[in-house]
Amino acid sequence: MSRLVSAFSPIKNLKHLFHRPSSNFSVIDGFRALSMMMILVFHSFTIFVVMNPALELNTIIETGGLAWSWVWNSDKSVDVFFVISGFLITGILLRQIDKLGHIRMGNFYWRRFLRLSPVYYFVIILYWLLLGHSDNSNTHNLWTNILYLNNFVDYDDQAMNWTWTLAIEEQFYLLFPLLLMAMMKYTKHPLRWMWGLFAFSFIVRGYVIYSDEMILNSPQSLLAVDREFHAHHFSVLYDNLYTRYGALLAGCLAGYYYQYYRVELSRLFASGLGKALAWGSFGVLVLLMVVPVISVQFDEYQGFNIAYQIASRNIFSLTISVLIIASLEKGALSTGLNFLLGNRLWYPLAQLSYSMYLVHVVAISVVCSMVLAGMKAAPEQYINWSTYEIIGMVFVASSLLTIFTAVVIYLLIERPIMNLRR
Repeated sequence: MSRLVSAFSPIKNLKHLFHRPSSNFSVIDGFRALSMMMILVFHSFTIFVVMNPALELNTIIETGGLAWSWVWNSDKSVDVFFVISGFLITGILLRQIDKLGHIRMGNFYWRRFLRLSPVYYFVIILYWLLLGHSDNSNTHNLWTNILYLNNFVDYDDQAMNWTWTLAIEEQFYLLFPLLLMAMMKYTKHPLRWMWGLFAFSFIVRGYVIYSDEMILNSPQSLLAVDREFHAHHFSVLYDNLYTRYGALLAGCLAGYYYQYYRVELSRLFASGLGKALAWGSFGVLVLLMVVPVISVQFDEYQGFNIAYQIASRNIFSLTISVLIIASLEKGALSTGLNFLLGNRLWYPLAQLSYSMYLVHVVAISVVCSMVLAGMKAAPEQYINWSTYEIIGMVFVASSLLTIFTAVVIYLLIERPIMNLRR
């Protein structure tokens, strides 16, 4: 009984929110927190535009130009989450294999379930209670969310359609331990098999794109103006495990190298080649974040658009993996990454990121509704505001509401279950 009371203690759990264990990868905390904030930026823009019939997203994109192109590439932040998951889970599994000679599958699946599901199911219940009678809430399909199968449902029929990422992660958690155990037990070179599977992820994405006439022949700018194409693209290419597992596997590769090749990695990143690899990865990451591929100016380069859709996410994920490993070694880039992302200020947001992700779309929608109602009731108050300034206000208010709600969920549900899981 005392353990139960201790697990649900708000004061104790609040301390957990700010106390970073020495074993934590500080840069990973920074990547996780920064990625969550970028997702908030991305959805603040897109949801506000969707809810405001007076605006068109392609006009906003063209008005923003290159300076704001990172906003429209911030959906790649989800791939950062995938990389981090792959990295951490692989470390857990490999340490267990080294210690026991096998993976305790039941224990692993149960712990993953307890980590993800209690707070997720709580948010599902809230969604059903608040939006159960709404025409477009698709609450009749919430059973697919409960079973982590919602990414198999077409975009227009999904409930809580931003939670497709949880379905992919849970499906990966189900399959990867079995695959890893088989590779470790029955192959001489597991790493080669992992690289082969990573290479195959490019082939899969290429096959899906070339097999779909609409995606193959449509510019990416259509995503911003054609809702039917956006829904189709989302269902066919965007939210499937087989088209997104490359990011998870990039993290798994980093986890394997970190577990078994620490000495070699130290030597590599101390050499000129390693420094070039690290800085080159950073440069590629920045390039992928600023190239405005969704702009109409890229419409005539369909060959480039196809290649970009096939390769960009996997390459982006690989750069994140390299930077995570590089940050653990000495060097100028490592020092910079640890200074920017390893700061303790990121830790609370990193801890809250899961709950924040679950509730952020609802929070943004609420804020957008209030702002749009205010604009309609008193348009003169907003006459000197640019669209970007208004959306900036939406982002700030949504972030505060998201963080507040996430803190409550973390203290009362997420952290207590984590305490009991130990």
